[in-house]
Amino acid sequence: MPEFLQATMVKLIKKAAKVRVSRDAALELSILIEDYALRVATEALKLRDHRGAKTLSKEDIKAAATAITR
Repeated sequence: MPEFLQATMVKLIKKAAKVRVSRDAALELSILIEDYALRVATEALKLRDHRGAKTLSKEDIKAAATAITR
């Protein structure tokens, strides 16, 4: 994992609690976030296609995030 990405994951975890964070924990969080983002993007593209638009909107992303967490 690139250093900047590892540092970002460590910062995210430390926002939740001031704890020491292993490299493996930072990597696992990165994998989970990437998977979630891919699922949101895929659903958002379906919503965009359904409304016949060419541009993916903020609303598509929000609606997709809501849809996949139900």
